[in-house]
Amino acid sequence: MTGFGRGQAQGPGFTVEVDLRSLNGRFLDVRVRGLADFPALAHRAEEKLRNAFVRGTLEATVRVKLAPGCAPKILDRERAKTLYAELSALAADLGLAEKPGLTHLLALGIAEERELPEEELWSALEAALEEAIAKVNEARASEGGRLKEALLREAQNLRELVAQAGVLAAEEMASLRERLWERVQGLSGLDESRLAAEVALLAERNDVQEELDRLKAHVARLFELLESPDPVGKELEFLAQEIGREAGTLGAKARGPALGAVALALKLGAERVREQARNVE
Repeated sequence: MTGFGRGQAQGPGFTVEVDLRSLNGRFLDVRVRGLADFPALAHRAEEKLRNAFVRGTLEATVRVKLAPGCAPKILDRERAKTLYAELSALAADLGLAEKPGLTHLLALGIAEERELPEEELWSALEAALEEAIAKVNEARASEGGRLKEALLREAQNLRELVAQAGVLAAEEMASLRERLWERVQGLSGLDESRLAAEVALLAERNDVQEELDRLKAHVARLFELLESPDPVGKELEFLAQEIGREAGTLGAKARGPALGAVALALKLGAERVREQARNVE
């Protein structure tokens, strides 16, 4: 399911912002950007996201901002004084009129990047991640409610189609038995008991009761999954695939257009469930 969440947390002298996007995906794929200078923190952020979600593509963008008035670089004053003294002495030794200045000192590296303590940075990053995750889950829950309603409609449609298929299959079987008896009644010299066995065998080959029983069980399980609070996306996909397979067998055994049409409708309904299940965690 899709969703977006933004989290923010303060640290000593800095702010951490996290933008978290969740996209549909069959598996879990986590990407964290903005922490190239902190690979250990990037790994910890990925682990936190993996523990919070089961499926989907998650893209987290992290921004670290220094507080106003907090310079991104720190001047090493003692080093600057030492270098200035040495440069001044060198200029005097060489008889140079030019005096050293800040440009020369900066070129020699008196300014160092401000280093943020990783544990303090992680504390703020974790808080920002938790806020972003909560907002993504809120958005996904809203979408999940709408998705559940759509899947329940599909499940109800499948249940009605299976019931309809049961009626049509019983009518087809009765018609088949009647036609078989009509064809053989005019034949002479046939053993009646063997004739009955042959008719029963032909009817059994066209019996779809096993397929109907499995379809009923699969649809019942579908309703159970849709009411479960646990992650069910992968099982929903598998179940929809099984319903489609049984519907295909039912259609292959159908002897009339009515049952064949219902079998096709079952297969199409199962495919719609499968497509929607890919968005379910």
